Order: sequence, then structure tokens, then C-alpha cells
Amino acid sequence: MRIMDKKVKVRPRKGIKILFFLIILFVLLFLYARYINTSGLVVKEIAVVDEAMDASYNGFKIVHFSDIHYGRTTFEEDLDHIVEEINKLKPDVIIFTGDLFDHKSISEEDAKLVSSYLEKLEARLFKFAVIGDYDKKYLEDYQSILNRSNFILLDNTSKLVYDNSTTPIRFVGLTNTNDIGSLYENNYFTITLVHEPDSIRDIDQSNLVFAGHSLGGQIKIPFVGGIIKRDGARTYINDYYKVNHEQLYISNGIGTQDFSFRLFNKPSITLYRLYNY
Repeated sequence: MRIMDKKVKVRPRKGIKILFFLIILFVLLFLYARYINTSGLVVKEIAVVDEAMDASYNGFKIVHFSDIHYGRTTFEEDLDHIVEEINKLKPDVIIFTGDLFDHKSISEEDAKLVSSYLEKLEARLFKFAVIGDYDKKYLEDYQSILNRSNFILLDNTSKLVYDNSTTPIRFVGLTNTNDIGSLYENNYFTITLVHEPDSIRDIDQSNLVFAGHSLGGQIKIPFVGGIIKRDGARTYINDYYKVNHEQLYISNGIGTQDFSFRLFNKPSITLYRLYNY
């Protein structure tokens, strides 16, 4: 009499299945963060209300972009898209809050290419920029690019902007916050541009403050916000804060810094419409 051996099916342990699932999930998140979330462009529109602003500026349009970090995950085709999207918005003023390149030095070829795209940006009145921490590494080249692109560099300086009114809006750009009291003399509605959002601690005479640098935390967790903190953006990371009487708006930026990933945080530019009611 022959006894038949029964084949015993060996099922993978539950732990192995979970491990396999986690590996697949990690790979998918890696690819998503590296190739999908670093591309494209989100255009945000925000109404900014401050009753201190003169009513003649109701509807005034400011487009804010920041932190291109050209050469890491942002390249020529991205610049072309940025220019196209900004010009569609027909801004009155364009502001750039720093970190143009991702390198310690830049080639003349790259400088010419980037300046040619920045020059195409069309603002009805002015284009303003401030100096970012990366820009300090190639400051002369940065200043030259801005000059060729018709940007006004606000380096601890201010500019009064009049638009069909005898009452101006004052734009102040800060590289540092040392001895800035004189920039805020006279009681004008004031918009301050800084690179690092934590600088707002040293600013108490502005109505609005626009900043960059944080990249929105670069990696965002739903219901938590940005999680990557860096010097100059340890307290203020996400899109908006009310600090005493000042409103702080932070650009999530366009490029990447330190590592070539963004997660749940697409590159973006922001259109602000100003109102006094």
C-alpha cells in the first residue's frame, strides 16, 4: 500500500507581507517626491485685506515667487513655464524673495540664460528682489543678473510706489535687520520683503511681510504642515502667520534645497490682490 505525501502550502508570514508593502510604498513615495512633486507649477491666488491701505489701491496685484535654486531640480523649461504663468496674471508688481541659483558659483552661460527669462517677466509698475542666503555666495553675479533683467534690488533700501494716487505704497527690502528704523519713517502703508521669514521678529513697523527660504517645509505632512526646518525658518515655515499687527506671507518656492525632493508641496507662485475692506 502506497502512502501519498500531501503537499503542504507554506503561506508567507503576515510580517513579510507588511514589509513588502512598506517597501513598495517607500519606493512609490520616493519616485513621487523626486520626479512628480518637484515638477509643474501651482498658481495660488490670495486676497490680502488691510484697512490701513489707501482705497485707491483696491485690487492691486502682486505676484510673489521665490527660491528657484536653478540647477538642482529647476531648469530652462521650468523658467519658461514660470514666465508664461506670471505674465498671464498681469501683475502690477512682481517680487522675488531670493535664492536664484543652487551653486556657490555660476557660469556666464547660465547667468545669461536666467537673466534672459527674468527679463521677460512683465510687471505694469516694478519688479523688486531681495538677497537670499545662497545669492550672497555669488553676489556680484546676482546683482548683474537683476540689473540686466530690470529688477530693482532692495538691499536694506526702500521704494515708494505711486499708482494713480498721491498716497504711495512703500516697499522695503531687507538683507539684514540692523539699523532699519529709518526705512520706516513716515506713516506709509508698507510692504517688507525678506528672504528669511524668522526676520519678522525684528520688524515691527510693516503692514505686510513677504518671505521665502522655508520652501514650505519642503516635505509637508497632511494636517501637520512643513516638517523641514532650517536656520531663518525655524518658527515660521508655512504659508501664513499673523505676528502682532503684521501679516506674514511665505512662498513655498519653486526649487529644492539640500536634497532634490518635495512631498505634498508642489512648486508654486502666488498672486496677491490687495484690499482695504
